[in-house]
Amino acid sequence: MAERAKRPGAEERRKQILDAATEVIGGKCYHSATTREIAEAAGVSERTIFLYFENKKELYREAVKQAHRDLFDALGRSAPPMDDMRTFLKMSERNFLAYLEEHPLKVKILFQALDVLGDEDLREDIRGTFQSLFELFMAIIEKAKERGEINEDVSTLSAVVSILGFHFIVAYVEFLKLDWFAGEEDIYSVVDVFADFVTGRDK
Repeated sequence: MAERAKRPGAEERRKQILDAATEVIGGKCYHSATTREIAEAAGVSERTIFLYFENKKELYREAVKQAHRDLFDALGRSAPPMDDMRTFLKMSERNFLAYLEEHPLKVKILFQALDVLGDEDLREDIRGTFQSLFELFMAIIEKAKERGEINEDVSTLSAVVSILGFHFIVAYVEFLKLDWFAGEEDIYSVVDVFADFVTGRDK
């Protein structure tokens, strides 16, 4: 007798729906995506979605939070060599590129902020995501300054804004298929220039 296929548990089903929401919303936008499309992508009924999420807004908020956690995990993989800022910056960018290549729609969801800023709850979710990234890099740069790895004349704020800004530029270059960089080595050469500046090696 053929073995009956095991039905997914609640957590597995919830993840399945969240992944589908990321695929559909990331591929379109929050306002134009429908729960019917998400249900079809997840291979469940639309009614099943509402067993796990109150509405599309709650589903989107959870998808944003999951994308945020995954991005943090990806950037966190560059944490071990933080005693070497050049290596840290390169690994941070390398991990971001790998995450962008593997999960482009999760990054797109995080970049859809302008599409949802009219909703206070969604605005706070997006704000929290970018504030957390800002605070993460502020702490990293401040510790590097304390260790004497960064030129004391370099503003911590300027360094962090430059790092985050470059991440955003790389993402948009990928999304818009711009030919600004011939390959990853071009990206790392920009990181080298920035690292030389903040560490004072350009003098």
